[in-house]
Amino acid sequence: MRQAQVNIAPVNIAATRRRFLGGAVALALFLPVAARAAHGASPLKVVETAIVDAPPEKVWAVVSDFAHADWLPGVERVEASGGDIPDRARRRLIMADGGVIEELLTKRDAERMMLGVHREGDDVKRLPATNYTALITLRPTEGGKTQVEWKARFYRGYPNNDPPPELNDDVAIAAVTALQRAYLAALKAKAEGR
Repeated sequence: MRQAQVNIAPVNIAATRRRFLGGAVALALFLPVAARAAHGASPLKVVETAIVDAPPEKVWAVVSDFAHADWLPGVERVEASGGDIPDRARRRLIMADGGVIEELLTKRDAERMMLGVHREGDDVKRLPATNYTALITLRPTEGGKTQVEWKARFYRGYPNNDPPPELNDDVAIAAVTALQRAYLAALKAKAEGR
């Protein structure tokens, strides 16, 4: 019986370790870049608050009347369906300029005075953001006034990497901030009876 002869080359352990560690370092440096490149847009958030000179119950009566949001800036009329049942109630905001914004009621908690709304369909020419979802929360303050918090979560108007300047994160944040400030000013005027 003949035995096979195996030639074993000497192993340079130091060189092997350097190659392994070098590869590990390169991989560690590359992965965060690859993850960012593959990820696309990250969620953004804007939180705006206002003090309304009216009791929380009066402000809640305005905010929670999902079908009658014609007090929102630019809204000419509202078409609503589904009552006030979350995930069933929908409204179409018919804008004075002829545009339409469709929204879904996502949360309605009368006890905690919280209302959630999600925009269905994105019009980045109207609002350079996508997947806009808002949570409006009312809290009583001293003197019978109400603090209104309008918190939004959304993505920039361009979902992929390297957005054009008009659809980047900064533009989306600025537009949503302006929108929410306008909504709060309109709510304040409506609830205070101005």
